This record gives sequence, C-alpha cells and structure tokens, in this order.
Amino acid sequence: MVYSCFHRKGTKRHRIKRKLNLDLHVCVTVYDGSEVMEMYSIGQFVKIANISRRTLHYYNEIGLLPPAKVGENQYRYYDDGALMKLQKILLLKSLGYTLEQIKEVFHRTGQAKKENESWIQSLQEQIEWVDREKELLDWKRYMLQASIHAIQISGKIEAAEINKLIQELQARELKDGVVQPIFSDAIYSERELEILAELPVMGSQDPKMEPYVQLMGAIRQNMHEAPDSPTAQRLAESLYEMALDYFQGDTRLIDKYWEELIPGDGDPAVVYGHDRDLMIYVGEMIGHYLRTRKEEGTS
Repeated sequence: MVYSCFHRKGTKRHRIKRKLNLDLHVCVTVYDGSEVMEMYSIGQFVKIANISRRTLHYYNEIGLLPPAKVGENQYRYYDDGALMKLQKILLLKSLGYTLEQIKEVFHRTGQAKKENESWIQSLQEQIEWVDREKELLDWKRYMLQASIHAIQISGKIEAAEINKLIQELQARELKDGVVQPIFSDAIYSERELEILAELPVMGSQDPKMEPYVQLMGAIRQNMHEAPDSPTAQRLAESLYEMALDYFQGDTRLIDKYWEELIPGDGDPAVVYGHDRDLMIYVGEMIGHYLRTRKEEGTS
C-alpha cells in the first residue's frame, strides 16, 4: 500500500511516499532544511505504546489524548509529542491518579510558566491524598481486627455491642495503628506505666495479642468446668505464665491491673469481652492455681 502526506511551505510542495504494510501507516512531513517529523497511525501508535485501541479511543473521546492530526480520510495520526504525553498519563495512573485528575494536571501544566513546578505541586497533592487514604485504611483495618478479637473473646457476635465499641474507638485518636489505652498516673507508678504501655492492644497486629485472645476464648468456652478442675488449672497456668511475661514479672502490677478490669455488678465490661462473669471465673481459677503452687512449693 502507498500512503502520501503533503506539506506546503512557501511555494514549494514536497511529497514523500513509503511502502508500508496494511496495518502500519506512517506520515512523514519534511521541512526545508530542517527536521523530519514522524506521524503514527493508530495501529502503529498502540503497538509502540503497548496500549489497546479501545483505550486510545477513550482517551481521545474525553479529551485527554487527542490525535496530532486527522487526515482527509478521517484517519487519526499521533506524533512523538503524543507518545511522550501518553507516558506521563501512564505514570500518573500508576501513582493512583484518576483520569479527571490527570486532565487537571495537564491543564495546569499548560497554564504554568514552569512545567516542573506544576508537576511537583500535583504530586505533592497526590501524596496528601495517599496519606488521607492510608489513615482511613488504617482505621478500617484496626476496626476489623478489633471486631475479630472482640468476637473471639466474647464467644459470640453482639452486633449492637460491637457497633458501640467501634463508635467509642472512633472518638479516640489512632496512633501507630491502634487506639492506645489510657492509664492513670494517680494509680500506677512511672515504672508501671512503662510496663503497661508495652501490653498488646485489642485490634493491634502485636504478635502477643493473638495468643492472649485465643487463651481467653478457650477459658470462656470452659467456664462450665469447676475453677479447680484439671482443665481450668491448665488454662490458669497458661494465663499466669503469659501474664508474667507480658507484665515483666511484676506480680503486684498483675494483681492491680486485674482488679481494674473487673466491672462492678451490672456494669459494662472495662475491656470489651471481659465481662464480670468471665473475670470472676478467671480470678477463682488463678487463685486456686497460686494456692496449689504455694502448697507444693512448701511441701
């Protein structure tokens, strides 16, 4: 197939022909004594750019990447400038920009005196958007994990209670991916507060949290057993050894903290899932475990 492209400059008319395959049409414009500019047909352009015809047509429809030239036969042709612009479009898409945002970037660039400044401003705005999205995703992840822990410890799905928990947590600040518990310096010493700050928090990704959740869930499932039964005592030993590890061997702090967790009769749990019945049962089985250990140690 022979395809011709004409360009008129002054009184001279130049005609250049190239034999091409049926798929790839190239239009070459020659300026007197200057550079040669190559134009690509849709078929060649999508092959070079590695995008689909459908995508290219859509970018044209929304005004994002119009052709550099439309021939008399209505064929659309793209130049190297369009290829460079497409690379920028693909870069921005890979950075999370929507097509509308990309159009705005190019609109600003066209109006800006310095292209670099316009791009830097746009990229900075995108960083701010990513930070906001990351914070939102961190909140969602925390809420999901906190809900999982709540169900595992309570042994049931109480939608109303979990929803109330989420609302209470959302009123607090998320720091390092969790809502940090609040401990009073009027109750705990500075050293005790340092130890408490290291405790795993519900909803966190702390590797110490999962074993605790699993153990408390197992204790709840076995509350039908007497606190001094072999099953309860095995669980009591596991929980006490875990507490010694988490509280860095401070048994007085363990007792103080555990007393704070026991809600009053008819009061809601201080920590979700740690209701009064569970906490009293744990206290009884731990009490029996410590008494037995003391007796065995003195015998």
